Amino acid sequence: MINVLLDNNIIIDNLLGSRSNLFPVSKKVYEILFDNEIYQGYISSSSLDNIEYILFSELKKTINLSNKQINAVVHAAIKDLLTKVKLAKTPSYIDIDYDDIEGSQIIASAKAIDAKVITRDTGMIKKYPDIAMHADVFLKQHDKSSTNIPFLDLKATQQELSTELEQGFDRVLNSGWYILGPEVEAFEAEYAEYCEAKHCVGVANGLDALHLALLALDVQPGDEVIVPSNTYIATWLAVSQCGAIPVPVEPDPQTYNIDPAKIEAAITPRTKVILPVHLYGQPVDMDPILAIAKKHGLRVLEDGAQAHGARYKGKRLGAHGDVVAWSFYPGKNLGAYGDGGAITTNDPEIADRINVLRNYGSRVKYVNEVRGFNSRLDPLQAAALRVKLKVLDEWNIRRTNIAACYSNELINTGLLLPFVSEWAEPAWHLYVIQHPQRDALQKQLSVAGIGSLIHYPIPPHLQAAYKELGFGQGYFPIAEDIHQNILSLPIGPQLNNTDTVIAALKVITST
Repeated sequence: MINVLLDNNIIIDNLLGSRSNLFPVSKKVYEILFDNEIYQGYISSSSLDNIEYILFSELKKTINLSNKQINAVVHAAIKDLLTKVKLAKTPSYIDIDYDDIEGSQIIASAKAIDAKVITRDTGMIKKYPDIAMHADVFLKQHDKSSTNIPFLDLKATQQELSTELEQGFDRVLNSGWYILGPEVEAFEAEYAEYCEAKHCVGVANGLDALHLALLALDVQPGDEVIVPSNTYIATWLAVSQCGAIPVPVEPDPQTYNIDPAKIEAAITPRTKVILPVHLYGQPVDMDPILAIAKKHGLRVLEDGAQAHGARYKGKRLGAHGDVVAWSFYPGKNLGAYGDGGAITTNDPEIADRINVLRNYGSRVKYVNEVRGFNSRLDPLQAAALRVKLKVLDEWNIRRTNIAACYSNELINTGLLLPFVSEWAEPAWHLYVIQHPQRDALQKQLSVAGIGSLIHYPIPPHLQAAYKELGFGQGYFPIAEDIHQNILSLPIGPQLNNTDTVIAALKVITST
């Protein structure tokens, strides 16, 4: 989403009928801004008084009404305006240009939200060429850029929740508590309840969540942990950080998740934990894995980094196994504005041990029970996550609707589309297709202005980081085949032009 801040002259042109005919370019800016969801319109908070004054003065010249009546008209016009645009506050740290106080305040507001100022004021454009843009130039750029679709628009998530996020950040900044504390505790309680789990412990990132969870399950150097061959490398890295050995198991080719039917053959006397990953937001078939774990006396750690809000057989992911590790990386369904992570569990001992491990091995300040780590969820990130948790289900529904649209419209394109088991309610973190000419397809989408990503181009066993394990090309053929053919399509909750993606894919795959 693109931030656009309207200068006063553009606003006045549209609010005063006498000027809208004189300056049609201003009217066209309004039409484009409010008819296209790729833009978020703003006005500077410092502009309101001036807009009100100009409107009142101009109306007083042209209509025969009392001052009270004119004020009512002006206030109604501004109230209507604020239903279409957001206010951008003027930061307190700006350098005032005393030759143009109003202009410098507008520019400062635009800088604070990374916006361009759309104006007819040539003086402002000359003084601030990197920020101020003439309305005519904006119209020309819109014609060129309106078809560009990013893979994921992280800025748009912030823009949709900007007021609530600002309130949360202010609450933390004004609290005087910047490490752990009440904001983190509040998020932990809310997220545990959301996940239908008894406990949640916030940590610094998703990798730490996996690592500390493995330590809490008493994984020691030399132990073995069963992992998917098809996953992001962080799953394996957490095992290695414990000095343990990752033992890969191939996925089910339909779901991309670890195949429960292949797990038992990988168990040895050194196996300690089974670590399934709910990849792409698709729940793993947990019941057979839990049965295998029970049969062999093993623990189960779930990697839920891509599956916030997903359900398995009607129950939300969060406590099917012994413990679940979560990532709040910005691109996740529940993403922070920096790194963040957590674990959820129904086991109070696991929660207590991770609570101690994340904080230097201490539960009482300066008293260290074990050799711990510094891995604490930041209160500012917790504040953001609390805001986004409230809309997670709504945003997941948007993702589900986009996925359904793709699945319905791309059936006869020759693409291999995602398979969803009847018992699964995915979070649709990613919508992953397969095509034998994946790289050519991605290039053609890029030419069409459509972003896409590969999750992931190289499987963990072929990464240089794990060459000592001796897994060469062809050792895990299912994972290798997946990594050669998969492509992730845009599916963010703010995506509003799915039809453009579908149309492009139909054209590309038909040639």
